[in-house]
Amino acid sequence: MIRLFVFTLQIAVLAAIALWLADNPGTAHLVWHDTVIETSAAFLALCVVVIAFAIHLVFRLWHFLRHGPTHWRLRRKLNKMQQGQDQLAQGLIAIASGNATEAGRLAVAARKNIGHSVAAQWLQAQAAQLAGDHKAAQEIFRALAAHPDATVLGYRGLITEAKRTEKWDEVDRLMTELHRLKPTTPWLSLIRMESAARRRQWDEAEQALGHAVSARLMDSAAGRRTRAALRVAASRTAAANGEKDASLQAAEQAARQAPDWLPAQINLAEALAATDHNRAATRTIERTWKQHPHPQLAQILRHQAANPLDAYKQIERLARSNETAVESRIALAEAALAADIWGEARRHLTASVNDGSATQSVYKMLARLERGEHGDERAAAAWLSKASDAPRDPEWLCHKCGAAHTTWQPTCGSCGSFDSLEWQSAGKSRGISPYVKESHD
Repeated sequence: MIRLFVFTLQIAVLAAIALWLADNPGTAHLVWHDTVIETSAAFLALCVVVIAFAIHLVFRLWHFLRHGPTHWRLRRKLNKMQQGQDQLAQGLIAIASGNATEAGRLAVAARKNIGHSVAAQWLQAQAAQLAGDHKAAQEIFRALAAHPDATVLGYRGLITEAKRTEKWDEVDRLMTELHRLKPTTPWLSLIRMESAARRRQWDEAEQALGHAVSARLMDSAAGRRTRAALRVAASRTAAANGEKDASLQAAEQAARQAPDWLPAQINLAEALAATDHNRAATRTIERTWKQHPHPQLAQILRHQAANPLDAYKQIERLARSNETAVESRIALAEAALAADIWGEARRHLTASVNDGSATQSVYKMLARLERGEHGDERAAAAWLSKASDAPRDPEWLCHKCGAAHTTWQPTCGSCGSFDSLEWQSAGKSRGISPYVKESHD
């Protein structure tokens, strides 16, 4: 629109000049040595315009001959760069879609158009990773790590590859190198936390977590949840070393960080019981049972009792705080069996069978009941046969590798993941929050 307006304005000016000359005729008298030229003013103006236009054409031709090839090469380069940028964008979409073949093709095409740029190399590395060619990906990441503008990107790729192969010594070495080159790299604190957790250096991991939260790599709620897991881990380590007071202190800190998190409350109850704070342990168990009834809580309460009969009475009081929970019924049955209260044990176990909530442990307890009350091995065998077909009891399962654990552990004994255990049954989550981010020890 602007160019059309300028062109129209130029035509209007020329037309106005022509009309003015037509309305005001005149004579032009030119003397050049012995030559005298007389003509009209309009014709002279036309000659001036023609000569000026000819000079302009000659200048444009000279400019084209001198600068044309350079402009052509520049325009071709810009077109290739634009094409390469489009291929990079399409390659990123292919990576997000999981199409390794298309991403690899676009990465190669982009490198042909824009050369060995950081973006093109990174796209090719991502495509190689997606295709499973980790050796090629590592070579590209090493090249990026040596590039002054892509050092962090290259090291991040190398660290990711080292984590994938569980080479944590290599992860530590790469972290040290990157910290020396780029000490302000924020996400290093997350990797350092994972590495420290794998080495069970809980204080070091917690310090790295603090840096991550300060750098806003993790929100405050997630930071408190992760710090609670580290405090529980520290508490369990102290308890294993016989440091009961240190274990209790860490357990209390964990419970304050995540008051609704089941492992923190179980660990606090255990630490309180281990230091003979039985009343406080009982209060913790009763408070937690209302929201998260769990077999370990009932087990801690039974171990505090002087005898099986007292244990049954305490479990009976505990169950009243959450009477509708399946765990309450099973805890009562276990306590009744231990106290030889056969009738109560049978009542609770039979109720579980009748309402369809019976798991393998319920049928096994029925077998124990038949042996204990009547010495009936035949009936016990029948219950055990049903146990093999019954649903499994909930377990602490790793949401990374699926390994089962009898108690919550800070790290999975199978894959080494930190805080990856959830209380689950047969593939169904029991509602206990998993770790807030994917992390490996």
